[in-house]
Amino acid sequence: MTSSISSTPDPRVAFERVGVRVSGVVQGVGFRPFVYRLASEETLSGLIGNDTDGVTIELEGTPAHIEAFLTRLTSETPPLARIDSVITRKIAPNGESGFRIVASEVLGRVSTGIPADAATCPDCLCELLDPQDRRYRYPFLNCTNCGPRFTITRRIPYDRPQTSMARFPMCPACQAEYDDPFKRRFHAQPNACARCGPHVWLESPDGVPIKSPDPVAETIERILRGEVMAVKGIGGFHLSVDATSPQAVNLLRQRKHRYGKPLAIMVRDIAAAHALCDLTSEEEALLLTPARPIVLARACPNNGIAPDVAPGIPWLGVFLPYAPLQHLLFADSRVKALVMTSANLSEEPIAIDNDEARSRLMAIADAFLMHDREILQRCDDSVAALVDGAPQFVRRARGYVPLAVPLPFEAPPLLAVGGHLKNVFALARGKFAYQSQHLGDLESPIGLEFFEESLRHLMHTFEIEPQTVAHDLHPGYLSTSWAKQFAADHRLRLTGVQHHHAHIAACMAEHALNGPVIGLSLDGTGYGTDGRIWGGEVLLCSLDRFERFAHLDYVCMPGGEAAIREPWRMAFSHLIAAGFSEDQARDLVGATKQEARVMLRMIEGEINAPLTSSLGRLFDAVAAVILNRRKVDYDAQAAIELEGAAIDFSNELRTPTQYDIEWFGGDWSKHEPSRISATPLWRAIVADILEGVARPEIAARFHAAIARGFIQAAAHANAATGLRQVALSGGCMHNRRLASLLRSGLEAQGLEVFQHRKVSPGDGGLSYGQSAVAAAILYSETIP
Repeated sequence: MTSSISSTPDPRVAFERVGVRVSGVVQGVGFRPFVYRLASEETLSGLIGNDTDGVTIELEGTPAHIEAFLTRLTSETPPLARIDSVITRKIAPNGESGFRIVASEVLGRVSTGIPADAATCPDCLCELLDPQDRRYRYPFLNCTNCGPRFTITRRIPYDRPQTSMARFPMCPACQAEYDDPFKRRFHAQPNACARCGPHVWLESPDGVPIKSPDPVAETIERILRGEVMAVKGIGGFHLSVDATSPQAVNLLRQRKHRYGKPLAIMVRDIAAAHALCDLTSEEEALLLTPARPIVLARACPNNGIAPDVAPGIPWLGVFLPYAPLQHLLFADSRVKALVMTSANLSEEPIAIDNDEARSRLMAIADAFLMHDREILQRCDDSVAALVDGAPQFVRRARGYVPLAVPLPFEAPPLLAVGGHLKNVFALARGKFAYQSQHLGDLESPIGLEFFEESLRHLMHTFEIEPQTVAHDLHPGYLSTSWAKQFAADHRLRLTGVQHHHAHIAACMAEHALNGPVIGLSLDGTGYGTDGRIWGGEVLLCSLDRFERFAHLDYVCMPGGEAAIREPWRMAFSHLIAAGFSEDQARDLVGATKQEARVMLRMIEGEINAPLTSSLGRLFDAVAAVILNRRKVDYDAQAAIELEGAAIDFSNELRTPTQYDIEWFGGDWSKHEPSRISATPLWRAIVADILEGVARPEIAARFHAAIARGFIQAAAHANAATGLRQVALSGGCMHNRRLASLLRSGLEAQGLEVFQHRKVSPGDGGLSYGQSAVAAAILYSETIP
């Protein structure tokens, strides 16, 4: 089908014709209709079409009108579009008198972007709630400015036959909107209405339809009665309960086997979010972006939310409806706040297929709100927090994936497989890396299937056939063994990238830094080049290499991974390393004599007690002592609670009583890094405990001491090397208090600080860093 407008040339004016190639996110975002209208307003003739590189435009008219068009092309871009480049060339005029949209072409290798899923726009929301509109209460309305994109796309060019909407032929009314260049739904590929599009229904857990004249209204009634509902969304199913009901929340936790990890809360609008949380203006702005991420914000006291939604911490993960079906759930004024958590058992991939949901969720959900629009890619909700006034990803997924992240230089086709936990892989080619959505932990067959399913989809969509595979050095990671097998099967080059180097490289690549820089890579676990477990690292990094300048002193991890699940083990080990007796350490961690005896034997005999320099494990240890956190229910729980305990104290490096960190100088040029000892820190903490200092104040002093210690380390690195740029990365950078203290303290030293903004500082950003390192190594090999 071709759409056109007429434009009559003036024979008195010399006309020119130019070809324009636009790349970026320019498909599925209303870009062709935008160009069509722009050409009409500037009285230009020509054409526009999608292809695998983006869009191709030809313009014919006066030079002044062409110049005006090109200026407006970049200044008036549609809200969901992103232009990466505009290339123009002169071509011969042909005297045509109309502007038209032509059919999409497949020109070879894909180099354009798929748009991310976008929240319901204000215009569509008005239609949804307008009883006079033909789409009143239709759960799947959308337009060129909103709706599903990535999760319904098979491949590009992005046209309806390439999406899961292909099986829904448009009715005459929808087709007329689709064909009209001056309608909001002109070439909106998921366009539909109740006559021709997907529909919803209710089912019991055993798959029997539940008769109801209004399935959404029946879902609301069941939620308000305390039932657990499985609700099919854009990127998968949610499990939903009334967030104000302690009984419903506890029932969901029991059935889902998720006992301590916070649950996300969806509310009607931004006013409702303000009623629950003490939102900053930056948090409000982030909540209202088209991506609609879950935002971690300070909870208001007595806000009516069940305490077990986010036990033990002062924050709530809150987000706003982003799909019409979700807005309909809140159209009932009785609904105040809903738990909307991924429909899975703990750490499994989110369910997306109706049959899959029936089999995996039948023991969890009391009923299912189904629909028949196929989800082609499962995609969890994104999670973000404000760090020093700027958004930072905890989890990058719906609303952001698969938007490209720029690389500092051209990369050959490569795959970076990421880590073991919070896995995210990346495909890279040219100037961009394409990270997958958050995939979760690679600890089960279903997790690996999700990884392979997502990889096949993105490889097929972007037509990237990797020549190199980058992986973590940890020999026990499933991603590492998978990468080695995949590379062997396909005869690809294999590149191992040290975990903490990848973290810093990710931060560097975000900011187009080639290095060298000082890198503070602070996290829980990463395999070091000496075979030990790193995590409190001061590195000197370029993209293609690094040196270890300093690190936290090694201590034992009694029981290996058991010490992660039971932080009292790390506390006992740290206390013994700091010179406390067995009896003192036992009393401080609340261990039995038998437990202490076993721990001491493991430490002294180095039996199943690997050495670690991890800052994350130090946080766990301190939380075990001052918060009595013996066991954790989810990753980083102890550290998160420790940060939460300190929240009401002044966020300053200098506190009335300062804890000290001890520095032991080494010679990094001889591969003898300096050491940062926590021994004086532990002595001060124990002294404060014995003196009855409030635990939140101890937590605040601990954060300040850790920040001072690593600021001092960066100052030593600066003095030794002259480097003034500092990159902050690793999972500990999710700790907003620590990140803020580090930034302010480093800047006070005259250093330039870089933090993550485009990918997660935790393991979700590893694959991007691995891509940057592998690309840099390959690039350096081409230089004579």
